Amino acid sequence: MTPLAKLINVHEDVRSQVSQDTIASDLARSLEGLFEITNYKRFRALKGEYASMYAKPTKTIRNSLSVEREVLVLIANYNALQAKTIQVCLDSIQRKQPRLQPDLAIVLHADADGDENLRIWGRESNLVILPIFRPIAGAMPPAAIVRQRLARELFSTDSFQITGPVSDDNEFFGRREKANDLVRQLQHGRISALFGLRKVGKTSMLNRVIELARSSGSPRVAMVDCSIHGFNAMNASDALRALARLLRLASQQGYAHISQTLGRSDHDLMTTFEGLWQDPNRAPLLVVLDEVDYITPDSPTSPHWATEFNNFWREFRALVQECHRHDFSLSVLVSGVSSKSFRVAEIAGVENSVLHFVPEDYLSPFELGAADAMIKALARRCGLNFSNDARNYLAAYAAYLPYWIRMAGSYVHRHVELEERPVDIDLEVTKSLCREFGETEGAEIARIALQNLKRVDQPMYDLLVRCKDRGTVPLAEARPLLRYGLVRQIGLDVAITSDIVRLGLDLLRTARNSTDSNASPASGTDLDESEWAEELAAISRRRNILERKTREFVRIVLKMTLPAGRDWAETVTSALTAHRREECAKLAPDALMGKLYWLELSSVISREWSSFSRFFNDKKRVQHAFEILNERPDAHAKDVDLADVALQRRELTWLETRIAQ
Repeated sequence: MTPLAKLINVHEDVRSQVSQDTIASDLARSLEGLFEITNYKRFRALKGEYASMYAKPTKTIRNSLSVEREVLVLIANYNALQAKTIQVCLDSIQRKQPRLQPDLAIVLHADADGDENLRIWGRESNLVILPIFRPIAGAMPPAAIVRQRLARELFSTDSFQITGPVSDDNEFFGRREKANDLVRQLQHGRISALFGLRKVGKTSMLNRVIELARSSGSPRVAMVDCSIHGFNAMNASDALRALARLLRLASQQGYAHISQTLGRSDHDLMTTFEGLWQDPNRAPLLVVLDEVDYITPDSPTSPHWATEFNNFWREFRALVQECHRHDFSLSVLVSGVSSKSFRVAEIAGVENSVLHFVPEDYLSPFELGAADAMIKALARRCGLNFSNDARNYLAAYAAYLPYWIRMAGSYVHRHVELEERPVDIDLEVTKSLCREFGETEGAEIARIALQNLKRVDQPMYDLLVRCKDRGTVPLAEARPLLRYGLVRQIGLDVAITSDIVRLGLDLLRTARNSTDSNASPASGTDLDESEWAEELAAISRRRNILERKTREFVRIVLKMTLPAGRDWAETVTSALTAHRREECAKLAPDALMGKLYWLELSSVISREWSSFSRFFNDKKRVQHAFEILNERPDAHAKDVDLADVALQRRELTWLETRIAQ
């Protein structure tokens, strides 16, 4: 076979040129199945000599990377790269716009330290660099190795994981039109609400609405974060004065936050608005009351709102009505977890002044189509191609709640080896990984959301418990649960259909405070079957959560304490047996920690005791705790007594306390 014939992924117009460049032809072969080479040239730039190729991604790569254009491949065969390499890339890309992808380039180089430098320099210029190292006069890494390296670079970023509210437009899935509709309504004096579970996306929606309002210039926004202690610690009169000053600032500046006014309120509400009504240049105003649960009778921090709630809303409602009489557009957007205080007829025996004033509008879970689109888009960035059935299962497992979907998707990403990507994920794999996620991480995520609901709306939480125990409850009683996304409608009833909701509810119901962990599970020596099941289930869940936290704890401690030159992932694998080292050798660092057994974590801690001693003090005590917890009485067919349960709970508490330091 001739050299030309081997370059099957090189366009025939440039195949001859590529075949005469050993480095370029070797690289082209390594990219076979991933990219088609459509252009080749040699050139000088910034006092250096380079070669470049244009690589057209295959359909699989194009879908995985969300890349539609060709990608620049730069050959910089230098053993000491400089930052100007990035400038060469940028100039080359700019000259060929719109043909080349503007934010991505592949760089082949001979600098042993070049990979990390290229990544850093690229980030500084908003350019993603996929580096490939090949020593000068050395052989090109085998094609399989190049593909593995590219897979690591292309797919190692966890697109599902996100911290804080969504801000980027390409991350705002499923609710763009709702945000646009909400802004249009708020531009005309509408009173709206966004109630929903913790982490359902309320803050992301609020930020989107505020951004749209500010970009259009209407309405002007007065933002009140009711969770700020300086605000919720006030009584109703002082809070209204602070709100008055905030509204005046917002009318002048276009946007104002409550933190700008605390301690500086000098006008009451009506006096402020009398000035606004008379202003010939007046503009529509929007008052956003976020985290409104903090100024309700069920406030978690300020119990005085049990009596101040009615006072605040009575005067505020009067203001809104007076604005309408003056033909002044004042909109209100309320956001929080529970609508309870806005739907009950009485507050502490007094008629509720805000009843029927704030609507029961919920930020409900995604529809199936929106959930499917988000999973598909995020997964392909990670090189994961879920089947239709798999995407539907993942969405349903996570109750169609966007944050829970992201966390489940993140778990899948972390437990599928990078080198295999892009890879198809079928229904059975998705089921298995989702169930693992639920047991190890998902139950805790759901527990936190349900605990928050329990704190602000005990009756609704009790109804959810009843729904789980009985199987269904009447729809007429449970409409808020349906809007939260915790149940699904079945005829005239509702039922819990999401496994993660069930797991979170079980975890919350069986949770024990640390102070109770050392106590005997029962006063007598005998437990009935259901009590044993409850105790063992609680131990199992605590251990699963602790195991996940221990993995992260070990990783962070090693990264922070190991001397320069020692790689934390290599340190972990060196503590394993030869057989396990071989099994884990090809795993990406993130995936590696997820594959370690419980006792292997103990081995890492013992081997690197100098890094961990300050957390545990006694090495033998650590080893003993891991050995006890590895016995897992909940997972073995053997007799279990109260002593076993007490011992497990004691060791769990001991380790939990030290890892939480």
